[in-house]
Amino acid sequence: MQRRLFMLLGMIMFAILALPAHAQDNATMTGTVLDSSGAVVANANITLTNPSTGQTRNTVSNSVGIYVFANVGVGSYTLSATAPGFQKYNATNIIVNVGQTLKVDVGLQVGSAGQTVTVQANALQVQSETSELSTLISGEQVAQLATNGRNVTALAALGMGVSNNLPSFSGVNALTSANGISFNGTRTSHNIYMLDGGELNDRGCGGCFSSLPSIDALSEFQTLDSNYGPDYGIGSGGTILMVIKSGTSKFHGGAWYFNRNEDYDANNYFTNLAGQGRPEFRLNEPGFNIGGPLFIPHVYNESKNRTFFFVNEEWRRLIQGSSPSIVNTIMADNFPVSGQSLAYTVPSGGSTPIVPATQDPAKLALYTQDGLTAGSAFPNNVIPANLIDQNAVLEINAGTFPKPNLGTDQYISSIPQPTNVREDVVRIDHAITSKVQLMGHFLHDGVSTSFFPPLWQGATYPTVGTAMTNPSYSSVIKVTETISSNMLNETGFYYSGNKITLTPVDGPGGSFVQPSGWTATTFFPAADNDLSRMPQINLDGTPLNVQWSSAYFPWKNGYEGFEPRDDFSWTKGAHQMKMGFSWLHDYKNQQLQANTQGTATFNSSNFSGDSYINFLLGDASSFQQLQYLAGKHWVNNNYGFYFNDNWHVVPRLTLNLGLRFDGMPHAFERYNQFANFVPADYNTSLGYPLNSDGTLNSSYLTTQDGESFYLNGIREAGVNGFPRGAVENKYYTWQPRVGFALDVFGNGKTVWRGGFGAFYERVQGNDVYNAALNPPFAYQPQATNVYFSDPNTSALTGETTSQTFPSTLNSIQYDYRPPGTLMFSMGIQQQLAPSVIAVLQYAGSIGWDQDDDRSINTLPLNDLTDREGVANGTLNANLYRIYPGYSTITQEENQSNFSYHSLQAGLRMENKHGLTLQLAYTYSHEIDEVSSDLSGLSNPFNTAYDRGSGSLDRRHIFNANYIYSLPFFPAGSNRAAHAVLGGWQVSGVTVVESGSPQPLTYTGSDTLGLGGGTTNRPDLVAAVNYPKKRLEWFSTSSFANPVAPWNGGGNQGFGNAGKDAVVLPGLFNTNLSLFKSFALAPNERAMLELRFESFNTFNHTEFNAIDANTADSNFGQVTGSYDARTLQMGAKIKF
Repeated sequence: MQRRLFMLLGMIMFAILALPAHAQDNATMTGTVLDSSGAVVANANITLTNPSTGQTRNTVSNSVGIYVFANVGVGSYTLSATAPGFQKYNATNIIVNVGQTLKVDVGLQVGSAGQTVTVQANALQVQSETSELSTLISGEQVAQLATNGRNVTALAALGMGVSNNLPSFSGVNALTSANGISFNGTRTSHNIYMLDGGELNDRGCGGCFSSLPSIDALSEFQTLDSNYGPDYGIGSGGTILMVIKSGTSKFHGGAWYFNRNEDYDANNYFTNLAGQGRPEFRLNEPGFNIGGPLFIPHVYNESKNRTFFFVNEEWRRLIQGSSPSIVNTIMADNFPVSGQSLAYTVPSGGSTPIVPATQDPAKLALYTQDGLTAGSAFPNNVIPANLIDQNAVLEINAGTFPKPNLGTDQYISSIPQPTNVREDVVRIDHAITSKVQLMGHFLHDGVSTSFFPPLWQGATYPTVGTAMTNPSYSSVIKVTETISSNMLNETGFYYSGNKITLTPVDGPGGSFVQPSGWTATTFFPAADNDLSRMPQINLDGTPLNVQWSSAYFPWKNGYEGFEPRDDFSWTKGAHQMKMGFSWLHDYKNQQLQANTQGTATFNSSNFSGDSYINFLLGDASSFQQLQYLAGKHWVNNNYGFYFNDNWHVVPRLTLNLGLRFDGMPHAFERYNQFANFVPADYNTSLGYPLNSDGTLNSSYLTTQDGESFYLNGIREAGVNGFPRGAVENKYYTWQPRVGFALDVFGNGKTVWRGGFGAFYERVQGNDVYNAALNPPFAYQPQATNVYFSDPNTSALTGETTSQTFPSTLNSIQYDYRPPGTLMFSMGIQQQLAPSVIAVLQYAGSIGWDQDDDRSINTLPLNDLTDREGVANGTLNANLYRIYPGYSTITQEENQSNFSYHSLQAGLRMENKHGLTLQLAYTYSHEIDEVSSDLSGLSNPFNTAYDRGSGSLDRRHIFNANYIYSLPFFPAGSNRAAHAVLGGWQVSGVTVVESGSPQPLTYTGSDTLGLGGGTTNRPDLVAAVNYPKKRLEWFSTSSFANPVAPWNGGGNQGFGNAGKDAVVLPGLFNTNLSLFKSFALAPNERAMLELRFESFNTFNHTEFNAIDANTADSNFGQVTGSYDARTLQMGAKIKF
């Protein structure tokens, strides 16, 4: 807290001392002053007035008639112009939106200064100043378009070129709120969220944003979708600009209460199918705000035009059932009883388990006692009691694996998840002098919530969950100085931060704590396994492909980002120039992310051939454990500068000529407690480091701080000239941003626009967090084919070792290039009528050096004999890997690409005949190898194996949003009828879109034998068709299991089906709201608004998930859907 206070004071001092740019959240207004003949008028006096505050700004048109007002706040303005020999010009109701470059030309008529020509500005204009593609979400849309849970990020998905995977309900807090939105094919984690010009991103969280502003605190926001200017950097997706409301010269405010309850809702399709009631959902959102002038009668600011405030308080109290989804579980008859044999019922899709082959004398003696023969089926499928691992029985019967409640082997549930959020927002605007303005805001979100299953784990079952606390902060201080009529400077200091604390909690009927009688050991009995958690269990293959985990929690981290920035605007002749620099310094302190309780994996490729029976027998394919949960301190420094010239070549043509540079050296650990594996430094001449049992030969180990490690190829940060960030920094991040806007006929109604821009990105955090697990600063060994209850003992030989096992590694490619994206577009905007604009445009993007994960320590492809032995479990994979001495090595690299092309059409109408309307249609195709950062390549030897339509590729996307004042019983009609039946408004959002690709997986018998780090797919044997039934959405007969190369199969054992062979169901959804305002005071000085909001209004079942694993008995079945119809009611008082 003292550090934050110190930095905040530093921000204030920096902002005040740096007084002598256009703000990134504010707008620019420009235009040309012309006489009636079209000649430019120089030295005209231009005055811009904000009627809501009474503040004015003045400038003078230059020698070519151009005037500029930079850093104009959001709102409605009046513009006046005077010049000798001309009548006074007055334009009213000029709407200025966030981040906009607005062109308002002035036409002067010959006459006396006592005469005035007044014009009413259009609410909408074509974009004739820039080539950027953007979508405005106006204040009216923010206020009147309902979002489920009042989460404003859902409105960012309404523009052209936007694809998303947002759920029906996105959540009420920022960190875990759904924000999967792709702008023109770019990755969802590459978006930047900004509030009053300051970032809300947690730069160490892979695309998370840290604070979720209340809808009632925002005046409007805009999404910058493509080709935007060089004043935005360190991001290569969309940029979302949000602006907090400001106070005015009059007091305004309000209070509200919104409520959702499951009693208002229809039941989810799958909970209804299971005979269950509606999942619990209770959301209450009270709040209030007030804004106005800060003044002291007869003492300070009596004119009420100097200092203004705005305060917003909101509470979000939610109890939400976890999302219902069908998962596979253990058949009821197959749950074990301690000390008893199990008569096993083979599930559908499974196969008869066999007695595992072993050379363990103790195990062979039990086989003899039970009359069993290795390699033969268990007689009558009975598993003898003396072979069953009692620790496995204890873990299963602790409630970790739920009993089926849908059919014989499926489970569906919805667990209450309480969330409490309190948000405090304060904004201050102050005129230090007539030319120097100060603005600041402070935002705090206090969050406590829970999740079932655990957060960030991919676990299958909600029998254990996570409790999270997450306070977050945002603050901004900006000082703007008008230096002269053509120069303006803005200095800002921006801060954002949050803390995360995660703790495991028991789910209904389950416990994660080691039960009484637990005797299993691990590699590190003294490991800091807080709360005595049981090991994570992964069942891979058939008949179960599931995971249970309490995660690596308890766990905590903290993030803080500090950014000073300066932007300078200068207009010289026909050149409207802007330049600036920034330095973003952020750090992340967090613990390692791996299980100190251990992770045991059981697959169906070896031992009994049944993943569940292997678990019961305690025959683990692998066991892995982190020694201790150390904390790391990560530091990032990002610096950038830019220059831009909007050159008005002629009044009808503007060129946008910009260039940006971002220096993005890689993150480093503050105390150099970080190491990387560099393949080029692995020395094969040192000798083979493994014993015959797969353990490490002690003569090849290095001892540090009392621990022994194998360090061949490991380089320590900051040692012997190795970079502190453990990679080679790249600085070729020059980014041209070039475009044009041509007023085709010179009448301001038809504009032809086009351009391109380069953007660079930094991978946000998780690359170094994963690599932090490398020795010698962490140790996470992995053993294969060992006993669950004693992973130091081989399940193949029965031999117990005290030697060191090879460690898994997470490396970062030394040649770690920053991901780059080129955006480009060309299109026409046409004014069809006043305040009605149509758009037709092409937009595309290509990406290079995009992030992916590659497994680089598999077995070599050409060793088919060894691969076969590894696949059937008779050989230890670690003995045959490319880099002996290590287990799997996952390399973080920037090596993949993507491409996106689209045709986009849109229409926007602003308040015509009571209707505000926005239509957006996109026809597009996106192709990539992986669709998100840190996603693994399926085939590490062939990147092209994963090339295909990306996860958010939707061929057709149409959405419409609308706000309409119903024309019944208008003002002036019967007073009683108008009071009750008149004044109603309806608003809504309708979405129609194609489905996105669903990659299929195959987890049956191992056809690869590469030792892990791969993902297999099935073979495609016939064209795919779509019965579109719940039990068979697509033709499952179109696919077959792949064949191993040692059995004559091709493609090295990888299935030939493309990752986009199957497409998920599309979406057709409508959300509607009905609302009306009632006057509570004369002249409508106080109003009561009643709102009735519905989501999936027509209660259309929309499936959104299918079982895509060919090894599952439910392959091809629909397993999830969007929410059924939900209702939300609210009331607002406004004054």
